[in-house]
Amino acid sequence: MSGLSLFAPRVKNLRRTGTWMSASISVAVLVAMSLVLPVSTASASSDVSPAYRTALIVGGTAIPTPDAAYIDVVMNQYLGPTHPNENLKPVAVTTPEEFWPFTGLLRLVGLALGPPSLTGFGGPAWPDEPWWKLSGLLDLTANQTVQVGADDLDAAIAKNGSDHLLIYGLSQGAIVANVSKERLAERYPAGTEAPDIDFVLSGDAKLPNGGLLSRFAGIYIPILDYSFSGPAATDTQFDTVEINRQYDGFSDFPLYPLNLVADVNAILGTVYVHMYSFDVSLPPDPTTSPAYQGTHSDTSYYFFESQDLPLFGPARTLGVPESQIDVVEPSVKVIVDQGYDRSIPPWEPTPARFPTFDPATVATDLVNAVGDGINNAAALAGLPPLPTIPAVAGAG
Repeated sequence: MSGLSLFAPRVKNLRRTGTWMSASISVAVLVAMSLVLPVSTASASSDVSPAYRTALIVGGTAIPTPDAAYIDVVMNQYLGPTHPNENLKPVAVTTPEEFWPFTGLLRLVGLALGPPSLTGFGGPAWPDEPWWKLSGLLDLTANQTVQVGADDLDAAIAKNGSDHLLIYGLSQGAIVANVSKERLAERYPAGTEAPDIDFVLSGDAKLPNGGLLSRFAGIYIPILDYSFSGPAATDTQFDTVEINRQYDGFSDFPLYPLNLVADVNAILGTVYVHMYSFDVSLPPDPTTSPAYQGTHSDTSYYFFESQDLPLFGPARTLGVPESQIDVVEPSVKVIVDQGYDRSIPPWEPTPARFPTFDPATVATDLVNAVGDGINNAAALAGLPPLPTIPAVAGAG
């Protein structure tokens, strides 16, 4: 046997040893990497939301283009909590957001009473336009601006790939977003493959229970070209979040409009609550918020209570001390709350109706509220509160 033949088996053994060592090293490296690097859950299942999403952000009435401050608030307080662990890329969408002939008046009211970051000079409610344009006298009507706005939003959806999108709308922007959602639902009915598009809406006048356009569905005001278009669609393939505040005249209008005190409170709520929609925010896990009302069909609902009645907003603006307002506000709140039925879920379409109430319950609540007002007045005068009457044992 030649020397070369004797060496061949050794070479084979070395090759086997080298192959085994290479495989062992590869396994060791993979194990080490699995201990150090996090595993991507997005690639583990096709049902997990994508790691990236474009957020199309629409303004409200008199805010045609959201500015950086507006976008930051929306991203931090609403979109981030509702879509955690996603890389959101915000994109401002320009829509008309007009309401002939009131746009200019709304700008002035906002300038006087609204949050400076939104409605003050330099805010998005005062775009760089000529004064005659800012006046609103040549603006689109309500119906026109909603339809044109929906066309603009649809164009933005197409421009950004029509998939992995998140759409936010405030006030009139929420109505615009609802129209686009309805168009998508017609294009992608249940059972068909739909793009991944979610919606987050606040101050929505189309809220099924509470929205002004739902309370008086079917009414049309010709001179303003304003249609009360009814409740938002909630039976689509597009997940939606509704964020609303108590006494907002657009999204929480009284169920019983014969309660004129509640009506006036809601009208003032369009200023003292609706204009301050960004005063509330969702926690990192929104479903842990006391505002969470539940999820029905494609929509989750959040309702933030208001501690103060908008009815006393003018008094607070004029500097009336809170201690004096507290003397009468509890009693008035009882009357205002009789304009609502809070037992009806937000997803149930609920048009305005004649009131029904329990006189005994109302009387009890009113007596308690009057007592609170008297105690507040006593505290204001430095007097002790009224004595309480202990409950009778065994009374139920």
